Amino acid sequence: MRRALVRLGDISPGLKCRNAGASWISIDLPFDDPEHFELAAAQLTPERIAPLYGLAPDEVRIYPYRPATAIKITLPRPTWNGGIEETDFDGAQQFAPLLDLTVEPGR
Repeated sequence: MRRALVRLGDISPGLKCRNAGASWISIDLPFDDPEHFELAAAQLTPERIAPLYGLAPDEVRIYPYRPATAIKITLPRPTWNGGIEETDFDGAQQFAPLLDLTVEPGR
């Protein structure tokens, strides 16, 4: 029997993002439950995240950090921070596509 999929937005309540220099965005996914961290760490891959941001998988960096039960994802910004084409100066809204991304318990 297949278990129900779980949304990242439901298991990583502090999900947030910010600038990581002029050309990068950093997304933090903290987890209260170590089991949720392990699920996400095993199933989040550049191949799953890249299409959400219109990127190639080799542009996505994922850093699981077990001692903090958190995952950091680093993405290139679509344009330089503060440039004329900037749409999110603080880089604070880029987490939204990850909210509905799912992981499968027991996988």
